[in-house]
Amino acid sequence: MTVDLAGARRAAVEGILTAAWGGPVTLASATGLAERDHVLRVASEDGRAAVVKLPRLPGDYPWPVDPEAVAREWASLEHLGAVAPGVAPRLLGGDGEHGLVVIEALPDVRSLDESLLGGDAAQAREDVLAWSRALARLHAGTRGTAAGFAAAGARRGLAADRESWWLERLTGAEPGFTAVARDQGVDPAAVAADLERIRTVLSTVHVALVHGDPCPDNVLLSAAGCRLIDYERTSMASAALDFAYLLSPFPSCWCFGLLPADLVAAATSAYEDAVSAAGVVLDDAWHQAVAAALALFTAVRVGDRRGGALDDGTTWGTTTARPRLAAWTASLLATPGAEAFPHVVAAVAAWRDEQGLDGTVEVPGYPALG
Repeated sequence: MTVDLAGARRAAVEGILTAAWGGPVTLASATGLAERDHVLRVASEDGRAAVVKLPRLPGDYPWPVDPEAVAREWASLEHLGAVAPGVAPRLLGGDGEHGLVVIEALPDVRSLDESLLGGDAAQAREDVLAWSRALARLHAGTRGTAAGFAAAGARRGLAADRESWWLERLTGAEPGFTAVARDQGVDPAAVAADLERIRTVLSTVHVALVHGDPCPDNVLLSAAGCRLIDYERTSMASAALDFAYLLSPFPSCWCFGLLPADLVAAATSAYEDAVSAAGVVLDDAWHQAVAAALALFTAVRVGDRRGGALDDGTTWGTTTARPRLAAWTASLLATPGAEAFPHVVAAVAAWRDEQGLDGTVEVPGYPALG
């Protein structure tokens, strides 16, 4: 899809690329990527390429548009370039007045969703492991860098104390989840205390730069390695919020599917080995943080559904809500450490039984993995 990148924004992009590439740049084309008008691949007259991110358009996203998204992307890429190069595409520049960032265009890439939905089985498995290692590099490289990230954010006009996107969502879903607990005969006050412990754990344990949405379509792979893209939801929070996407699985993704248990185990080992090699020790507090992340995901999703149909038959991406909820609730109930949040677990278990989310619900896997 060709996009008309015109006027001042076009001039801003050309200026950024002129500075980054060391010579005058004139754009020849701009093409929308991934069916989204706000992400463009631009090409210069001499054939070089870059990616431009603009503010999201209304209706482009299933959640409200975040007016700080582009600034957060800019700050995150700037910070990662300084402390964890190679995790993300390289930042070429940005323009606050025109609300855009420009990043390198990676050659010959495939996305993880493409691998999982239609690729070769061996390649898809290796790509999942590469994604797990990339998350480990992101987290290990950004531990202890909260001040640097805050400074990068301040240069883009961002407040330093914004909490994780997922914790913001928990605040919105908590009344619904507390009502579910009450419906299931679980003390709402005890549930509220569990949720507060979850917030504390996920704000204090193994804190690093959290991507916030490490879904398969935000993972690019090539001969040069694995790069994570789309840093609109970053925060300094527990790295478990990203890692738990492997176990949940993928609680904010259209590209949902169960990963085989042996692959989950291999990807877990790959993550743990990579952070260990960087000197990070994953202790008992880490395992409790992973359980807290799964509890948060589940509380948000169950709370969102309270008072509405469990599944109205609407397909989003790969399936409807029922298989997703069956998988997400099961992942929480099966994880070690979930007993630290007993009232949340009790409410989820009772609600799951009431809704018939047991082993009879067919949960799709990924075509490439059989």
